[in-house]
Amino acid sequence: MRFEREPRAEGYNWTARKEALFLRREAREAEKIARDYPLFVGQFQPRPTLPVDDERKRRERMLLESEQRWRDLQARFWRQARHAYFACVPEMRAAIIVEWNQWSGPARPLYFTYIVEKHNGVGEERTRRLRESEAAMLARIREREKSQATLLMA
Repeated sequence: MRFEREPRAEGYNWTARKEALFLRREAREAEKIARDYPLFVGQFQPRPTLPVDDERKRRERMLLESEQRWRDLQARFWRQARHAYFACVPEMRAAIIVEWNQWSGPARPLYFTYIVEKHNGVGEERTRRLRESEAAMLARIREREKSQATLLMA
């Protein structure tokens, strides 16, 4: 199965500019409170900031957790796409693989799912249901418009 590897994050890039912005955060929040709520300046206090090292570690941890969630999501999509692929009959799987190998776009799970659903009919069924629900919604809107127009004319 062809897919593109995503490089892992190399860590949070903590620059002098980010540090300066972080150190000035309390002052910026105080200025914002004074600008937006001038009558309540003494009642609102800016959030206290963490020490620089703690903030750096927090951002690093958040970056790694976020990347792991993204990788888990992509893996889940691949598993779902492969499950749909292997549920197809062998002739259909052969046609899917031929098209996938000719695919010049990114080798991501979304695109593989598109190709699988194009062959197994799920995409057509989804499109049909979407068009039906859209038509029903438009009919409800037109009915409301007619009823409102009759109320305005009366």
